[in-house]
Amino acid sequence: MWNWINLTFDFIKKYFEWMIPILIILIIFIRVKIRKFFWLTRNGDELSFKEFLTYWKNGIEGTTPLQQTKIILWCMIPIIAGIIMGIVVSSFSKMWWIVLILIGSLPITLIQLLATWQKYKIQKKVDETMKELENQEEDKGEENEEEK
Repeated sequence: MWNWINLTFDFIKKYFEWMIPILIILIIFIRVKIRKFFWLTRNGDELSFKEFLTYWKNGIEGTTPLQQTKIILWCMIPIIAGIIMGIVVSSFSKMWWIVLILIGSLPITLIQLLATWQKYKIQKKVDETMKELENQEEDKGEENEEEK
């Protein structure tokens, strides 16, 4: 009898683990069906799901290399923190083979972070130089118009 109860509780636990994502998807689906739109723009215009995806796609395609590098830098922080936490937790649970793998991956990740940081600094300098050149060209254009 106790074995049957344990199996029932295991099934209920697994069932509830899947219920939360399913409920979130159902709520979004019902919300879209009732409202007839998925999202609102900043102007208050209603967007369908397809329109939202096109806006999102255009926004993602419009990111500059400097923005992409900045995103990569911010994403490296949780990765490094996860590796360090994995080393600590695995050493306490005496899983030495995982500790060795994580210790091996830490220097590679740190070098990758350093390379991305250097790339960010170079791209930032290039962007600042390009803005200065554009400002100089605008100033020359205004001087030429004044001479005429």
